[in-house]
Amino acid sequence: MNRGGYFRVAGHTPRTVVGDRLNYDGTVIYASVVRELFARMPDLEPLYREQFSYSDDELPYVVFGSFLIPVLETALETHDAERVMSICAYLEEVATNANADARLEELLRVGLGEWLSGTALEAEVAPYLGEQTRRISRHVPGLATQRTLLRAEQARRNPISRLLDRFRR
Repeated sequence: MNRGGYFRVAGHTPRTVVGDRLNYDGTVIYASVVRELFARMPDLEPLYREQFSYSDDELPYVVFGSFLIPVLETALETHDAERVMSICAYLEEVATNANADARLEELLRVGLGEWLSGTALEAEVAPYLGEQTRRISRHVPGLATQRTLLRAEQARRNPISRLLDRFRR
């Protein structure tokens, strides 16, 4: 195996050596998930570098949870359908490849699934999510909306909130 070269294992897809990481041709793997994200959406990389200039590491959980999800939220709030579709298409590709990569599956389950289960933007993002993304992230339609309504109802019933509301009137 030489850097930048190809090697083939009988019965397997050819792999490319890129730096110290292997990238299966045509697939996304955990080791390359961030690099693939920036390759598919190159305009995101400078934004990431600006926000996370203190770190040279591109840790997948940080990139997904602290960068990609907020970018997706902003796109949903500003009705940037093109950005939402491109992010969701990438997430679907990652989810499809997660069937063969447990670390990718866990990344989506934690990085996306936890956000989906509590976001007020669930109804807006749901139509853009692919079948594999929904399955891997364990998305339950309406769950986040129900949780948001329940929290609002609990806050409304809170005795301190009711007392404060009387003074506001």
